[in-house]
Formats: sequence, structure tokens, C-alpha cells
Amino acid sequence: MIWIIIFSLLVNVGFFLKLYQDRKVKKDVEKQLQWIIDENALAKIRHSSSSKSHDNLVNEINRMVEKVSETRIEFEEMVQQNKRMVSSISHDFRTPLTSMLGYIQILQNDSNSLKDEKYLKIIEERTKILKNLVEEFYSLSLLESKEYQMNFESANPIILVQEQVAMYYSELENRFDHISIQLFEEKIALLTSPVDFNRLIGNLLKNAYTHGIKRFALYNEMTEKSLILYFENQVKDANLIEVDRLFERLYKGDDTRAVGSTGLGLSIAQKIAEALEYQLEASMKESTLQLKLTIPLN
Repeated sequence: MIWIIIFSLLVNVGFFLKLYQDRKVKKDVEKQLQWIIDENALAKIRHSSSSKSHDNLVNEINRMVEKVSETRIEFEEMVQQNKRMVSSISHDFRTPLTSMLGYIQILQNDSNSLKDEKYLKIIEERTKILKNLVEEFYSLSLLESKEYQMNFESANPIILVQEQVAMYYSELENRFDHISIQLFEEKIALLTSPVDFNRLIGNLLKNAYTHGIKRFALYNEMTEKSLILYFENQVKDANLIEVDRLFERLYKGDDTRAVGSTGLGLSIAQKIAEALEYQLEASMKESTLQLKLTIPLN
């Protein structure tokens, strides 16, 4: 009988010790959470070696903290990108507008017909730059909205790429001393949006002849699960290009700012690639920029 009493006492003592310990751990967790909330900190909560159930809870809380931390970092980066975008937009609109106003004033004070024609040509070019900039912003805003619709149909991506190359070959030829295009024709039936696919390829080609020099190469390879397209062009100064920023809105690589470039082409290309569930990556190998487009096969 006495052993039963002793055993009962031990069980009760153990129970109350466990209850006390659990409350202590709970209070500690609450205290840490309160500190995180009050200080707007994203530190992880410490584990308690005495309680597996509490450790599981702490693990879940820490996972949530990690997600919040990642979201905060992404938000802060987005804020910085928007600040850079606003600054760049101001420059991109102000420069051609100032130029146009200046030439208009010259025309008003100068009756020389030859000069008139020259200045009108310059105004026309600046107007086209503004028009392209507005159109690119509109396209980007559509792609970023939830209302944008793509019309999918079966198409051969190699044929679509060849058509885009033919369309822009004159620009490529005028820009580069050496062009290498090796597209191995494959009988592929891919479900895609031809309009958006063409826009994507067109933007990659435009980026090449707008910013590249001397050499351009376009080739493809096939794997069991995907078609991969490589766009390569030599650049003037690889040190001026931040590869990890190439797909940012309005990024142009350096302060000299390429003439006629909106800085939105690659950003739009990336958005289209994401919408089509493709993967678009950039890398620099010495003085050669490579854009790699991976297209999953249906």
C-alpha cells in the first residue's frame, strides 16, 4: 500500500514539474514573441530542450519568421527598384522633351529651310523615343496586372524564332561584324502564345543589337525535357554591367544610357517568360553577355 502511495506522489510531483516547466517555456516563448513584435525584429525564437511539443511549435514559428523576413527583403528591394525607376523615368522623359523644346525655339527664330528640315528630323526622332517609352511602360503594366490574357495555341518555337531573326536581321547585320545563327530545326509542337513568344524573342534580339558590339550568336540545344535558346553578344565594357540587375525596370548598364533604349526590354522579356512558365537567365563570360531561355516541352 505504501508503495502505491509513493508511486502516486512521484507521478503527481512529475506532473506538476512538467506543468511548471511547460508554463515556463510557454512564458519564455511569449516573451520572445512580444519582443519581436515590439522591436519589429525578425530574430528566431530559442528552442527548449525540455519539451518536444514546444520545440515543434517553435520550429513552425521560426519558419513563419523566415518567410516574413524574406517578404520584407523582397519588399525593400521593390521599394528601391521603384525609387530608381522614378528617377530614371524623370531622366528619360525630361531629356528628349528638353531637346525638342530647344529645337522648336530654334525653328521659331530661324527661317533657313535646310536647318528647319534638320531640326524637324531631330524632333521626330525624340518624339519616337518618347512614344516607344510610353508603349513599353504600357506593355509592362499590362503584364504585371492580373487582367492580362494570353491566347495559347500549338506552334513550333524554332520556326517562330527564325521568323523573328528574319524580321530583325537587317538591324543585327548593321550592328555586328560577325553573326552566327545555328538553329537546328526540331519537329516540336509547343502550346504557347505566339504573340507573346514573338515579343519575348524580339526583345532579346533588340537588346543584342542595341547594346552589343562586334559579335552575335544565337543557337539552341535540346534536352529530354526542354528546348534551350542561347543569345550571346559581345559588350563594350563588362565591368559596367550588373548582371543581377539586367531584368530590372529601366536598367541600362551604365550612366551613358544607350540611345533609343527604354531600359524596359529585358524586364518585359522576363515578365513574358514568367507568364509562359519559361526560365530566362543572364550571365557574363569575360566580355560576352549570354541570355539563356529554357522552354519546358509539353
